[in-house]
Amino acid sequence: MSAIRALADQLARRSDDDLRRLLTRRPDLILPAVPDFAALAARASTRASLQRALDNVDRPELQVLETVTVLSEDAGGGVDRDALAAALPGSDGDALEAILSGLVERALLAVAPEGGLLPVGALADALGPYPAGLGRPFRTLARTVPRFGPALVGAVPLLAPDSPSEDLTSAAAARIIDSITAQPAAWQDVLADAPEGASALLVRLRDAPVGSTATDTTPNGGATPAVRWLLDRCLLAPLDALHVELPRGVGIALRGHTVFTTLDVAPPLEVERTTRPALRDNASFGAIAETLRLMTALLGSVATTPVTTLRSGGVGVRELRRVRDALRAGEADAAWLLELAAAVGLLTLDPDDSRWKASRLDAWEALGRDEQWLLLVEGWLAVDRAPALVGSRLPDGTGINTLAAEASRPDAPMVRQRLLSAATELSVAGGAEPSAPRLPVLTDQAVIALATWHQPRLQRRFTRLLPGMLAEAQSLGLTGDGALTDAGRLVAEGRLEEAARAVREALPTPVSHVVLQADLTAVAPGYLEPEVARGLLRMSTAEGQGPATTYRFSADSIRGALDAGEDAPSILAFLALHSATEIPQALTYLVEDTASRYGSLRVGRAGSYVRTEDDAVAATVLADPRAAVLGIVQIAPTVLVSAASPQELVALLRDLGFSPATDATGSAATTAPRTDTDREPGQFRMPPEQLRSRLNPWSVAEEEISAQLATLRSARPGAADHAAASDSETLLGLETLRAAIRSRSRIRLGTADSEGNHVRQILVPLSVSGGRLRVFDPENQVEKVVSVHRVMDVEILEGSPSDG
Repeated sequence: MSAIRALADQLARRSDDDLRRLLTRRPDLILPAVPDFAALAARASTRASLQRALDNVDRPELQVLETVTVLSEDAGGGVDRDALAAALPGSDGDALEAILSGLVERALLAVAPEGGLLPVGALADALGPYPAGLGRPFRTLARTVPRFGPALVGAVPLLAPDSPSEDLTSAAAARIIDSITAQPAAWQDVLADAPEGASALLVRLRDAPVGSTATDTTPNGGATPAVRWLLDRCLLAPLDALHVELPRGVGIALRGHTVFTTLDVAPPLEVERTTRPALRDNASFGAIAETLRLMTALLGSVATTPVTTLRSGGVGVRELRRVRDALRAGEADAAWLLELAAAVGLLTLDPDDSRWKASRLDAWEALGRDEQWLLLVEGWLAVDRAPALVGSRLPDGTGINTLAAEASRPDAPMVRQRLLSAATELSVAGGAEPSAPRLPVLTDQAVIALATWHQPRLQRRFTRLLPGMLAEAQSLGLTGDGALTDAGRLVAEGRLEEAARAVREALPTPVSHVVLQADLTAVAPGYLEPEVARGLLRMSTAEGQGPATTYRFSADSIRGALDAGEDAPSILAFLALHSATEIPQALTYLVEDTASRYGSLRVGRAGSYVRTEDDAVAATVLADPRAAVLGIVQIAPTVLVSAASPQELVALLRDLGFSPATDATGSAATTAPRTDTDREPGQFRMPPEQLRSRLNPWSVAEEEISAQLATLRSARPGAADHAAASDSETLLGLETLRAAIRSRSRIRLGTADSEGNHVRQILVPLSVSGGRLRVFDPENQVEKVVSVHRVMDVEILEGSPSDG
């Protein structure tokens, strides 16, 4: 029976609870829904689905899967549990059985009729060409490496002088050498005759089978004696002039004739150093206050001067430095804040001028600190970008700019969730209790190691992304001094509202007063109330960093307050209300002197003007309601000005019945751009379901699973045997082809030619990948490639193995 049909039968015999657990762990199997168990088994056997499932298995589960795959390829059938345990020395029987049960439950392993274990469908392809870090078998290398097949025949007399070598084929030679490497005594005899350096070279390739010899391995090349000795005996397979591959049998022999030397069932939970709870909390609350302060400063700066983008997208280095100088922060901090502000909608890109502008600044300032923090945390969890990649290099050598498309990472929310899970697990293992005198510090190496243990196939992305994300978590106060905070633990558990409440209770109460000093400065003794901070920023310039900010008064800063509509009495009244000391006389003089000289000249904006000698005409224009649309005002008895362009003003006057003449000197008029203050604040906080990303894009609701189970149970009896779905039929054909490739059997292949005719040929399949089947035509002695979509039927010819 076909393996797919056998899997369909096994799935049909499962209970609803078992199927529900399977579909919860592998939701892509029913996206879209399947009509019967045959289609479900076919989809579970596809390479794409298996790769998604492999991304979520931990290290011991992956080791077991790779071991079963290796043993099944070598044995050509099901793997006995005793053979599996022997290939994983030191493994606990109960732990191994629990792992096997979980893998069978997730349809990653199937149980053969005789009780052995088999990899499901295209699992071998999903694992890659080197499962368990082992090379390809001798027989596979003989078919794929041109020089290796004849070399195997010549190596048999060197390794087994007593073996008959007449009329020996490469396939038979591969079996002989494979049997030598599989016998511990025979393998030790081979190594006993090895020249100096040969064993060291083999050990170097034991866990990474493809490597370089740094010398020419061609027959007449300058290979060292050790390399030449290994090549002559086919213990290394030459891939090109400099690279070799360690055959699988040699790799297993070097590991003590086991696939893995040990089964890593225990996660790495080592803690290198610890910190005190007080240091953690102080660092965390300081980071939260500083992030909120910098975010407010960034939005104020962008509201005044929007951030310009490059033609290629993103914010350039020069513009980023301007933002950095405005915030008095580092470039990495400026880039991170820009990315975070854009993630939560505090910055929006104006498509008209390609500039990032502040959005809903008033609504942001109206939020409490805990609400501001919660908004940033939600956005950080949900955004599908990796700000830490800013500044790094792409393969072509170009750098990644802030807010550029190259920093997009759809997997970023999943990696952040893994970061929080690993941080929680390390903290619990290190004894991070509220009353503990010391707390474990989360280092980059420890977090990456634990995350990789849980998802070993994602090691490269964890190594690239987790260090930057750990620094971002520290900026948000999820960690402090390297240790996980109480708020960070609540966020990891999904209790965001409780985390915000904990932050609100822990942060010190904002202060509403400052200390005015005689050197024209004001010192804030802590985190200022937002309204007080905004008032000070209108009339002074902030200096320094942190909650104890210094504000410096100058003539320019006072004029800024006057431009905003303040006057000397209102400025002094504000300072008197929020000062813990009396206003210094020097500051009083500065305010009054600057205000007394302010306004002797008035500057406004006018795009056009109207000059007339008739006062009645001017009065008529002003009295018409349509004139208010263009902002027409009178600045003299016979002069009107408008912010509109001359063309708009002329059109209005003609609509009013006048015949104006255009003055050439007034033709150059400009209109002021809109600012962010023209926007309506609206509802600022986004719904949580929009901010919190679906960490698994393939997740399904309980209702969808129930509906799918009802469809499967209502399918016609025997539907799984007929495999009505087209995708299952295709996979059945691919399964037959792979079986023929493994057994080196000839097949009768039916294909559709360019004219739609059904053509049958007897061929030897060599490989299938990428939608193409490579075959050998024994009649014409040529190789050719057939598109898989043209294959109509496949039949293995029994008793016809190929010797190729």
